[in-house]
Amino acid sequence: MIIDFKEIPKAHLGGGQQDTFELFARDFLQELGFEIIRHPDRGPDGKKDMIVQELRNGVGGTTTIKWLVSCKHFAHSHKSSAVKDTDEPNIMERLSANDCKGFIGIYSTIASSSLSNLLYAIKDKFEHQIFDHKRIEKHILENKQRHLLFKRYFTNSYEKHKHLIKESKTSDNSRILKGNPINFSEEDILRICK
Repeated sequence: MIIDFKEIPKAHLGGGQQDTFELFARDFLQELGFEIIRHPDRGPDGKKDMIVQELRNGVGGTTTIKWLVSCKHFAHSHKSSAVKDTDEPNIMERLSANDCKGFIGIYSTIASSSLSNLLYAIKDKFEHQIFDHKRIEKHILENKQRHLLFKRYFTNSYEKHKHLIKESKTSDNSRILKGNPINFSEEDILRICK
């Protein structure tokens, strides 16, 4: 794994950093193109961390979908740390109470089978998306624009990744120039370097 989610402090411990995972989730969803309707805040939140909106353009026009967002940061847990159905109680009631048509889970680990089964059972009534640690990592790494997000929230992982990329490029260039396996002429090498 390239991104270490343990770099984000534990949630609900105090010290001013307990909201960092929710703030990361907000910035991540904005980068994906969601509009933030209700931002993360402190205090009782009715089992919603955020409300976001997605505009979908199609042949029939533009459709607006409101999503209830739930963030679970279990990366620091010493057990399996999968997000269970009991960690996400009353999803349908929460969606209805907030006038949302979909549920988004932002998890620093992964959803359990029990939660996946629950979400599958309500798929005809409500949409759902789960962004687990691997899916988040993929979205961040595949888009250069999101590297600022990577650098801001995962400084150590970003520096290690940057170093590995640099090392890999240096190694590839060194191998080509030293071994000259394709028998490049000096002129070819100069043209490649330019």
